[in-house]
Amino acid sequence: YVDKYFSQNVAILEAIGHFGNGIENLTWNHIQKYIELTKIEDLNEDNLFNEFTELKLTFEIIKKKQVSLFDQIQFFLSNEQEKDTNTSLPMTIRQNEMDEKDQEDQTKVIRSDQLWAMLFAVNATPTLNMKKLIYFLYSIPASNAYVECVFSDMKYLLNDSRNRMSVESIAAELQIRRNGSISGIDMHKYLLSQKELLEAISSNNKYTLKKQRID
Repeated sequence: YVDKYFSQNVAILEAIGHFGNGIENLTWNHIQKYIELTKIEDLNEDNLFNEFTELKLTFEIIKKKQVSLFDQIQFFLSNEQEKDTNTSLPMTIRQNEMDEKDQEDQTKVIRSDQLWAMLFAVNATPTLNMKKLIYFLYSIPASNAYVECVFSDMKYLLNDSRNRMSVESIAAELQIRRNGSISGIDMHKYLLSQKELLEAISSNNKYTLKKQRID
């Protein structure tokens, strides 16, 4: 039964598995095998080899620093999060304290996706081909759990009492539900500070996408 559904994917799963620990044990042969199986278009393999070699050297330099690799990644992520926070909605002190507690509780496991993100950010020159390869790799879903969560949310967004909502409105609300990280209290404070947005909410602008009856 298992072979019936998964034997055909063994080769590609093995190829993907080599990327699971980041770049340290990754070889050029692993990358070539992955490209052969996935058939990613518009990759310049000569440039890809140079980029891979350069990222390897960057990783070796980072690894030799006195600060542990895990702490370097966490510092990089905190800086990136701070940039996002400065350009988005403010977070409450209570929520920051909760995030810090979560970070303290987590075990010091280096996630390969976070390692790749840091390598791409700190590398001196652009690595367009390597980025494309890694982006393609991490776009492959490990399971359908996320999709199932989206369907679960849809049951509350589109039901008998909300059957006149437009597809655009449902999509917007679904994106907020799945991707938004701000608390309800912070969102309320933000809305109160946006005069134009409040006027738009209280006006008839939100009803411009009314469904029309077809006779």
